[in-house]
Amino acid sequence: MSSILIFFAFFVSCLAKTVTYNFDITWVNAAPDGFSRPVIAMNKQWPLPIIEADLGDTVIVKARNLLGNETTSIHFHGMLQVGTSPSDGPVGVSQCSIPPGGEYTYQFTAYPAGTFWYHSHDKGQYPDGFRGQMIVHDPAWEKSLGVDEQVHFSVSDWYHEQMPVLLHKYLSPDNPTGVLPIPDSMLVNDSSTPPDITFEPGKKYLLRIVNMGALSCSSIQFQNHDITVVGIDGVHVVPKTTSAITICAGQRYDIVIQGLANPKNSVGYLVKMATDMFDSVPSGFKTDYTGKCLYKSGGVILPMLGSVISNPSLSPSTTLDDFTLQPLDGQKLLGAPDQKIKWYINQKNYPGIGSRISLAQQPWVEPEVPSLYTALTTGPDANNPATYGIGAAASVLAANSIIEIVLTNPESHPHPMHMHGHEYQVVARGTGVWDGNTKNFPTIPMKRDVAVVPAKGYFVLRFRADNPGVWFFHCHIDWHLAAGMAATLVEAPTQLQKSQAIPAAGQWLCWSNGKEAKGNCAGAVKGNLASVEATANCPTIFNTNTDGYGSLVVKQGKERRDGRWSA
Repeated sequence: MSSILIFFAFFVSCLAKTVTYNFDITWVNAAPDGFSRPVIAMNKQWPLPIIEADLGDTVIVKARNLLGNETTSIHFHGMLQVGTSPSDGPVGVSQCSIPPGGEYTYQFTAYPAGTFWYHSHDKGQYPDGFRGQMIVHDPAWEKSLGVDEQVHFSVSDWYHEQMPVLLHKYLSPDNPTGVLPIPDSMLVNDSSTPPDITFEPGKKYLLRIVNMGALSCSSIQFQNHDITVVGIDGVHVVPKTTSAITICAGQRYDIVIQGLANPKNSVGYLVKMATDMFDSVPSGFKTDYTGKCLYKSGGVILPMLGSVISNPSLSPSTTLDDFTLQPLDGQKLLGAPDQKIKWYINQKNYPGIGSRISLAQQPWVEPEVPSLYTALTTGPDANNPATYGIGAAASVLAANSIIEIVLTNPESHPHPMHMHGHEYQVVARGTGVWDGNTKNFPTIPMKRDVAVVPAKGYFVLRFRADNPGVWFFHCHIDWHLAAGMAATLVEAPTQLQKSQAIPAAGQWLCWSNGKEAKGNCAGAVKGNLASVEATANCPTIFNTNTDGYGSLVVKQGKERRDGRWSA
């Protein structure tokens, strides 16, 4: 029995509470960096509330879309959704969009434990503020760390223009090389002024750090203090001490910092935005953001150290290499793969369409029917990748098989790659093209759910297909996902059909969007499609408008002009 099934068998016999959140998704105005603009809020609250639960709890999130002019969804990033695929959230994969005025309830088990976040997964929407932190507590693990206090910490890039307009420009044929929009600023805990963190001598602090950005990585360093990494992406790790970490879009780090025994001064910390994804860096662009670690001793705040923390060389090349981390559970390298998937990042300009990015044969395009619904309603045809359409970039995985993914990146930029439904082993990573040598694979590989494939490089991943469902694999640079840099993993469809079903509310979402809720990628009940039929009848970049205005609802016959929406 897999470790996932063992966990759930254990929790079936244990008492766990139900945690419920009722979210009205609305617009408010906010100025986190001094520039006022509309942002997406929960119950008129922004920054968004933190979702908290204990390991094994049932989490229920009732979402009501009151945006008025945009569709939406919610993804609970890092939750494995064992047995609850319809609550995973990506539009076109596990559900249809929640339309204005619509509702949808997500219900799942809080698993695994660690630091996570939740965000919209609908057509590049979350950089408009629809992202918040999520914590799943493991009291036993937290006690083992001996920490006195926990601190929530987030970093993200930030744009002044709203996403519908920026997406339309980025995906337009007028941007043939796919130049990425440059952020206007960076936020730390949703403010361009990093928060003060209060330390007391000798005490230990667990910092839960999330990168909720759409583009940039950030490096983090604390003046005169080492940090100990104890978790990444919901995976507890063998503690490792370092001076700095780099965290990219979608990633999470749990770090422990111990206060100095006899501090003489308060100190600073540095958050440095990486610009390696920028085609050019504007003159005067601010990359360094400094905050204060205020030491409180005898009820008095100690004065700041005279020197200001600054490290112009702080970058991914001078910080902790996550490849050296080992999971605390000691899971050994998975054996020889039963199935190998080879993907190649290909950014290409399509005349009259624009720059798009593919992993498989073609860029990912939202299908007529969510791929999960296709897998659940097409019987034995669910085992045929053509049933999902070439635009879904689908691979069908046999139950309990060991899967190996080799991703080659010839581009000059790195990419943080996220897999839904799994934590994967990263067994190789480097520059150039992988030579196929498995002799240097680590005995106990690092595991996480967002790993970075280097510029002009590759990585090799392994995982066991022990979680029946339909799972998205995509770049977490949200611009690149909008451009099609994604693929679909259809896992154990025969077992999936026996254990899960399409919720009635999910069917309603599809019908309310004018879409089908069953059948193949063309919305036909008959599932058996040859590849040529799928290419002709199912959505692709060649027959679908993919340079629209994101999740914005544009009324037929009316041209969108400025993309703005006031609270």
